[in-house]
Amino acid sequence: MEMFSCADFLSEFGDYLDGCASPDLKACIKEHLRECKSCRVIIDSTSKTNPIVTESEAFDLPADQIEPIVLGVMARIRGVKH
Repeated sequence: MEMFSCADFLSEFGDYLDGCASPDLKACIKEHLRECKSCRVIIDSTSKTNPIVTESEAFDLPADQIEPIVLGVMARIRGVKH
């Protein structure tokens, strides 16, 4: 099995959380999570935070404001200056 990096994890964990990842991807993520404490913390905190955010109307944003936020977050995750 090919080495699954933290960057790979960050780009794929949304599908994993949503339950729509392929069996091969699930296996790679589970293997990575066994070895990587940082990614375990990310998935744990996201799993706990996601229901709070998605069930609250207080977090609704206009569509034109969402994309810049997502782009900024992803740039920081990837270590790119935005």
